[in-house]
Amino acid sequence: MLADCPSLGSAEVAAAAISALRDDPDGDIYGWLDDGELIAVYGLRKAGLSYELPWLAVAPTWRGQRYGRSALVDALRRCGRKPMTLEADESGKGWFEDIGFRTVGRRSAAGGGFRYRMGWYAPRLPQEAGYGAH
Repeated sequence: MLADCPSLGSAEVAAAAISALRDDPDGDIYGWLDDGELIAVYGLRKAGLSYELPWLAVAPTWRGQRYGRSALVDALRRCGRKPMTLEADESGKGWFEDIGFRTVGRRSAAGGGFRYRMGWYAPRLPQEAGYGAH
């Protein structure tokens, strides 16, 4: 499933990414199972004062049923009010924007096109300075 993830691209790279996150004391891996079948999985890493979502994947037979969105909302809840960043390709950029992420950077991708650095910031609370400002 992770081999289909655009940021990983192959089974070998996916296996290395899982291993690296397991070995990272600031990293965790979360997943959804249905009768023992892995439906969705994502990695989350604390990076200083924020969090990073290095990858998120949904099994092909379960796509389009909001499991990716559910996994992303779960990751955001785990971050609390801290910012989260991720990297997306052109095909995923709009999906993340629909959830509330903003593009904070762009670079050329190896195979053409672009990779986008995206960030999510918790809305301000009424008692915080700047609440309601646009």
